[in-house]
Amino acid sequence: MDRSVSPEGDPLAILAAAENLTGMVFDDGDDEVFIKEESSSPVADDDRPFMIRRLQPFKFKPPTPTQKSSAAPAGKVKATAGQQQAARAGRHGGKGPAASKIAHLRGSQSAGQPIIPRKIEDWEPWKSILHELYITQNRILREIIGIMETKYNVRATPKMYKNQFARWGFFKYTVKKRPRTKVESPTDQSSDDSLDDGTLILSRDSLMHDSDGSRGMQVGLAAVRRFIHGHIDQDSANLRAEEVAGYVDPCYRYFKVAMDLFDLKENMDGGRILRLAFLQIERKISKPTMKSFSDLCFLVPHLLLESGRKDILAAYLRYLARLASVKFGKHPVAELAASFASLVDDRPEDIMRYIMRLSQINADTIASLPGMLDRNRQWARNQYLACQRTISNSSASSTAEASWGSGGSGSGREMGSGRQHEHHMLRVEAQSVYWAQMLVVQDPVGNQMAEEWLRRRFGKDFGVRCEAHLARLKQSVASGQFPAMFACMMECLYVGWLFDYYETVQDWDRAFEWGRRGLELSTDEQYALWSIHLEGLMRRHGRAEEADELQRRRRAHAWLEKVRLEVDRLTLG
Repeated sequence: MDRSVSPEGDPLAILAAAENLTGMVFDDGDDEVFIKEESSSPVADDDRPFMIRRLQPFKFKPPTPTQKSSAAPAGKVKATAGQQQAARAGRHGGKGPAASKIAHLRGSQSAGQPIIPRKIEDWEPWKSILHELYITQNRILREIIGIMETKYNVRATPKMYKNQFARWGFFKYTVKKRPRTKVESPTDQSSDDSLDDGTLILSRDSLMHDSDGSRGMQVGLAAVRRFIHGHIDQDSANLRAEEVAGYVDPCYRYFKVAMDLFDLKENMDGGRILRLAFLQIERKISKPTMKSFSDLCFLVPHLLLESGRKDILAAYLRYLARLASVKFGKHPVAELAASFASLVDDRPEDIMRYIMRLSQINADTIASLPGMLDRNRQWARNQYLACQRTISNSSASSTAEASWGSGGSGSGREMGSGRQHEHHMLRVEAQSVYWAQMLVVQDPVGNQMAEEWLRRRFGKDFGVRCEAHLARLKQSVASGQFPAMFACMMECLYVGWLFDYYETVQDWDRAFEWGRRGLELSTDEQYALWSIHLEGLMRRHGRAEEADELQRRRRAHAWLEKVRLEVDRLTLG
């Protein structure tokens, strides 16, 4: 990456400052530099990632003739027909015959003599152990080699392991053969592409038919389907897993706060938070789900592109591709990130269209799976529509600005329509709280308001209805009919709805009132997001003194101090 000096505030200068602070290097050389040892985040998280450490490569020395002849009786013990049959009969979970043969092999080896499985039958005693390490525990090959060497004194090259895994059929993310359907074609118009404002973006366009780079994009589209089908094939229970209801993960919000701070030229704090965001990537990729796969491959690139940070996007994609390659080898995330990276370098103007196409394939594939939860289908579709709105909103905004510049006037609702879908993806993420509430109680009134808020197409009485809904929620808590902790989450959501509503209709006094209330209810990175947005609105509408006070409190917030201490600890370590 070009690290040439550029003026302050230039994206390259911002990225250079972030790299200097975080210690991240985005070179094309050593793969190992992309693997960082995980540490705890300032935000409590029980899902601890697996630690990755360098393992010293071992070297094989060919045995001398005397060693070979002396070791032959011990190292090449021929199994009887009964033992071979028992070993073949043992499956992945079988421990009886395999365990006895392992003990026999250990006893037959002289002290310090490594076990080198040279024949196919030499591998059979280790089949269940390797299945546990490679498939069940999802460990990378380097870790497996180290464990087998240190714990079982088994030595083999990576190629030997890969060949044997292929013989046994130990493939990660293998996809069962399925009949070819309409969903399989990335250029078919499978999703409902209609937008709320009447705009239509057709699925069939020239992007996937351009000769330059189209093959790489096709690989990325196939990787989306391959991951989803492989995720379900590994465990059919994933069809009914709650991927989005109550989903709490700070990775996207970390990136959002970092981009907002870079916009404010607060590059030191932005760089520290960017470091934590990159640490979350390793956690999310360690045990990928449909949601974490979507976050890594669609959500974060969408955010970085909307923020105008193509330099950071390029660094993110290279980091993601290297991390997935080193951790898993050939993997859908690595293939997808690589296809993205080629577009960033050669066709940056097509990136958002490609993200929209990927999100469409993601939504169509999830929708086509029998037994999938409706919430998961709806979440995937909403994410796809958010990508559509990003593309359509850019052209709509330019058209609106031209009409306003020519002397056109309109109501407050019309004047706000140019930014109607701003931060739509952030609202899609916030839906998880409401879907979690739906697991507890069905609320048709709340469902209607949630749809209006998600699309920012508010009815005239939305404010009155939402405030009444919030009052009823508090009464239910006071009477013991609703859990207080869960009610606090819902209050945060309703306050956010009201703030967005009054901002859309440009009732600034009410918007600032609910904005202050939301700030009181927020913590950590959510507090930073609330405050930054509120500060900007207040400055634009003549409340500079209050905005300065909010900025002072945000910079002194305890969460930022936790971030500073954590990054300093990582840097010193």
